[in-house]
Amino acid sequence: MKVEFLHDFEAKTTTGTRSIAAGTVLDMAEDKASKLLAAGIVKVVESVPFNPAALPYLDQRGRLVIPFDCPPKYRYWAGGQTVQETLRELFEERAAIMQHDGGLSKEEAEQQAARIVSRYVQDHHKGESER
Repeated sequence: MKVEFLHDFEAKTTTGTRSIAAGTVLDMAEDKASKLLAAGIVKVVESVPFNPAALPYLDQRGRLVIPFDCPPKYRYWAGGQTVQETLRELFEERAAIMQHDGGLSKEEAEQQAARIVSRYVQDHHKGESER
């Protein structure tokens, strides 16, 4: 994963300490890059172009699909928002559509949207407990 250092950084190596200047771009292993991302030390440099139309969605079985070429905002694996935040957006979008286009009340639309999104959450947790 290509990352750019946001600040000067001292990296501990097996041979001592290595100074990395702000603005340096390195290709790093994803596990190491993820730790630095979480700490706000680096940002991901776009190595995969994105398609603005490749947005996350729930498929017919209620599974969350986040296309690999989605906008960086949704790339949780590269420092984007969490899966929970993406599900929240999908919930809000579905509720708004059902209210506006479907003519449902706000409460009915939110109940229907919650049912749709919660199906993913239930299936996801069920899959985790079976591992």
